[in-house]
Amino acid sequence: MINGQFIKLGPRHAGKIVTVVIEDTHYRILHGEDELAVRPSKNPGPITRLTNFISHP
Repeated sequence: MINGQFIKLGPRHAGKIVTVVIEDTHYRILHGEDELAVRPSKNPGPITRLTNFISHP
């Protein structure tokens, strides 16, 4: 979840540690140097909190 928005990547990316690049109108999800997804931002407001979760499969 990014800024109240769920981002689905699919089961083949489960368990990967990713980097989320927050840009003006969209989010880019990276794994290393590979770009996994680009999703539009549905919430135009500023991001006020950062929390990271580590889930164990």
